[in-house]
Parts: sequence; structure tokens; C-alpha cells
Amino acid sequence: MESLLTLSIGDYRLVDMTLCLAATLIGMTALLQILCLTVVARDYRLPLTLSGVALLGAACFESGVWLAWKEAFELAGTSYCVTGHLLAGEDRIIAWSLGIPVIFICFGMLHLNTREKVFRNLCWKALGWAVLGPFFQIMTLIGFLLCVLPFRGILARPSKNKRGVKAVSIVAVTCIALGMIVTELGYLRLLPLGKSAEDILIRGEMVHALCDLLALVVPGVALLIGALKISGENPQAS
Repeated sequence: MESLLTLSIGDYRLVDMTLCLAATLIGMTALLQILCLTVVARDYRLPLTLSGVALLGAACFESGVWLAWKEAFELAGTSYCVTGHLLAGEDRIIAWSLGIPVIFICFGMLHLNTREKVFRNLCWKALGWAVLGPFFQIMTLIGFLLCVLPFRGILARPSKNKRGVKAVSIVAVTCIALGMIVTELGYLRLLPLGKSAEDILIRGEMVHALCDLLALVVPGVALLIGALKISGENPQAS
């Protein structure tokens, strides 16, 4: 019993609150996008609808991560000890595979003509990422690189009419990239999370939650801001 993993009440509740907050913020971002459909021009409602639905699905799987954490530990005296239930790391992977590819497609709708070949290619790449990402971790990196390539020329191209949308797109892509980089560093054990199993577990879950916010919440809010801005600049689209 001395080798049994235990967490202090404060550490357990800190991670519990962080995971709950991450799932809640993703769900709130999705609902905010859906509610804002009434104030954006008609041509820009579809991106917010698709993103809102995808983020709602991502929030459901993120809540699975939180619930798995609650089931993995039980209060025993003055600390929490493991119950034998596994943490739902695969739920987080599925959440990313649901949310991030769709966000790329939605940003593509703001920048590209949906009849262009480059947009169709973006959709196929994102679809491949969404389907294969939950089964093969390497597909998450490959999918990201394939989806970000069409934006290389878009974001580098000067545009007076879509300057604000370009700025939020850069923020979204940068945050997704940061989330993936930090996550990969964690998988490769290159992050200084501590020496004891308790410290590695606690800090690891905190870092994962931060990456969820970077990869899903920030891009979702950026997409909403971009859709509202471009809708205001093109009121005739309504």
C-alpha cells in the first residue's frame, strides 16, 4: 500500500477544477458561436454553425476526460487514492480530431472561395485528419501540416479588406501550433513536469488542459471575431 499513488485533496481538486473549466469553456465557445448566428451576415453563418457543432462534440469528449479523472480517484481519509479506473486520454485526442480540422475548414470559408480547388483540397485533408486522427497519433501532426499549408499564402498575402480576419487567423493557427508542440513535448517526456509520479500526473493534466484551451477555445473565439468583423465589413452579404 505504500507504493499506491495518492494525491492531496488540494492537488486533486486543482486538476478537477481545471479539467472541468476546460470542458466548460469549449462548450461555452460553441454555444456563443451558435447564438451569434442571428447577428452575422447570411454568407458567414455556415462557418459558425459547423464550428459550433464540432466544438459541442469536442466539449462532450472533454467532459469525458474530466469524468474519468473523477472516477480514477476516491477519497480515502485525508488524500485521494487510485481506484483502478483509467484516465480517458483517448477522449482528448477525439476532441481535437473533431474540433481543430473543422476550425481550419471554417477559416477557409472566410478566406477562400468555396468553389476553388484549394478549398476542396483543404476539406479532404481535414476530413482525413478527423477520421484517422483518433487512431494514429502521427496523423494529428500530418493533418495539421497539410491543413496549414493552404493558409501560408493566404496569411502572407496583403489584404486591406480582410486585415482583421487575417490577424485572428494568425492567432488561431499560432495557438493550435503551440498546443500541439507542447503536447508532443509532453509525450516525448521533454517537459520538466517533476520527478515524482504525483507531480508528473498533476502537472501533466494541467498542461494538457492548457493545450486544450489553446487548440480549441482560442481558435473558436478567433473564428467568431473574424466572422463578426467580416460580416460587418460586408453587410450586403446578409
